Amino acid sequence: MDDLGYRDRDEIIANDRFATVIWALMLIWMGIAILAGFQHWVADWRLPDLVWFPFLRSWLASYAFDFRVIPLLLLGNAAILTVELLLRIFIKKLRHNLTMLFLYVFVFLGLAAGSCGMFAPIMVIPGFFVALGASILLSAILQRLH
Repeated sequence: MDDLGYRDRDEIIANDRFATVIWALMLIWMGIAILAGFQHWVADWRLPDLVWFPFLRSWLASYAFDFRVIPLLLLGNAAILTVELLLRIFIKKLRHNLTMLFLYVFVFLGLAAGSCGMFAPIMVIPGFFVALGASILLSAILQRLH
């Protein structure tokens, strides 16, 4: 048994209700953002246009969809994951699997920035490896500190 009262790491992950709540919040945010795109709730906001994901334009061509909500959707999920990451860092009972959480934050931030046109799609592969390396490094540093 570990100091959290669980037998092994698999049991910790299986009983992680906090992660379930975070995924639920992310899905709720996605639903609200997509609904905002269909209902034009953010039509007056100064948002960057969607540059990546051209298949979305063809898929939703028959609808009056505001594609500027897609980067907002990705950025919102990055924010939710960042809050989860900070809570996991500061609450020892929740601290596990930080590497993947760092990676998810970097991926959502990268998709949000890229979909706004901040960098070319060709930068996704090297950006992924940089994010993966940074995730492993930050996770190792944080585990070493505690």
